[in-house]
Amino acid sequence: MARTKKINRDMGLRLKKARTDQKLTYEELSEKSGVSSRYIKEIENHGNVPSLEKLGQLIRALHISADPFFYPTAPAGNLDYQRLLVYLSQCTEEQITTILAIVEAYLRTNKYPKE
Repeated sequence: MARTKKINRDMGLRLKKARTDQKLTYEELSEKSGVSSRYIKEIENHGNVPSLEKLGQLIRALHISADPFFYPTAPAGNLDYQRLLVYLSQCTEEQITTILAIVEAYLRTNKYPKE
């Protein structure tokens, strides 16, 4: 339960940071997203979890990636990780399938990192 509350709080903080970085008020984000300003405040300040539809509306209105919301432990600040994402975005579906098979084989052989 405590982990869920932290995830909920982190989601709100990510949205708040994106909103404030863009110098948007609650009302401006509400207008852009179609989500009420009151609900945005509850997400940001009280850890309320929006539906996928509302989260999508907010993410699109803020022009931010959904990845941190669904993969919060991904090393987004890591430059190698960022470079890998750029390279993957340039691959064909066939190349991605091949790379995925290689990564899965590597992880099976070397085991996942211990947490």
